Amino acid sequence: MQPDLADRYKNIRYFPNGTRNCYTMRSLPPPPAKYMVRAIFGYGNYDTLNRLPVFDLYLGPRAQLLDHGLGTPFIAGLDVRLLKPSLYPDSTWTQSLVLLSFFRPDVGFGPNRYHFGTDYRHIRFPDDPYDRIWQRYEQVPGWTVVPDAINGDVKTAPNDTYGAPSAVMRSVSTLVNSSATMGLYWSLDGSMSGASSSDKYLLALYFAEVEALQQGEFRQFDVLLDNFTLASGFRPQQMTATVLSAIAVQGAGSHAVYLVPALNSKPPLISAMEVFLVRPLNESATDSGDATAMMAIQSKYSVKRNWAGDPCSPVAFAWVGVNCSYAPSAPPTITAL
Repeated sequence: MQPDLADRYKNIRYFPNGTRNCYTMRSLPPPPAKYMVRAIFGYGNYDTLNRLPVFDLYLGPRAQLLDHGLGTPFIAGLDVRLLKPSLYPDSTWTQSLVLLSFFRPDVGFGPNRYHFGTDYRHIRFPDDPYDRIWQRYEQVPGWTVVPDAINGDVKTAPNDTYGAPSAVMRSVSTLVNSSATMGLYWSLDGSMSGASSSDKYLLALYFAEVEALQQGEFRQFDVLLDNFTLASGFRPQQMTATVLSAIAVQGAGSHAVYLVPALNSKPPLISAMEVFLVRPLNESATDSGDATAMMAIQSKYSVKRNWAGDPCSPVAFAWVGVNCSYAPSAPPTITAL
């Protein structure tokens, strides 16, 4: 792990008191603004118990750590980055995208947001204006860099909705053997509880032709996701990013992407990959006007009880003494105090 990332795990804040502890993310632009929230955790046996705690994390206008009596909640860092509303269109009012993590032997444990370059450096801001952290996939026998790479930036298409930076799109791997199949593998993040066979995952694969192909040469391949054909006869565009994405009901366990070359084609290549869990937003934050009023009351009268975080959400941790009304298509409102 690079020093700039490793340093984030050296210090933590833990919460031995109360069932809910919160950070309020202030001054956020209103909808349709969209955000990337990065919560960072590194246990490190700080309490000498040598036992990983289990707790819930709720994200909304506040980041809430909920204690279920299975260890003290803690956090090492919390980042909020503003995204263009058009990015990641599968992140909506009704569902969020949770970036999965996975352990790979030569790069360690990290999120499933990969570039396919040859060095181990992470690509992030300023190369990525949204400060996404792209780490190297891993070293794979039979993979190599693309020869005769074209100079210049890889552009995004006019209808692009993922915004991968040029530094990521130029970090390309291909195969030594032009007739071989390129395989990419991932599995469910072990830290995510409640996984089931009905879970949905979003896979995003990034491609760009960065090689100066000679007369008569071409690059064409099929893209398979487990037993599903994501693209047939796919040809990457020269120096322009193309993203193939799919939401599939796949369930827990291991999964694979195969890039299968056409006859007489140059070998497959790939620039980047992301894997997300698609998580429905089952509980909305309390109506902003009601929540602001309750925060003012709590502050003025120094009410203790369990008055922290969102007054009505999650339901199991609603404020004591506050009656909330829950409608299917509207935020919770406060009806009595």
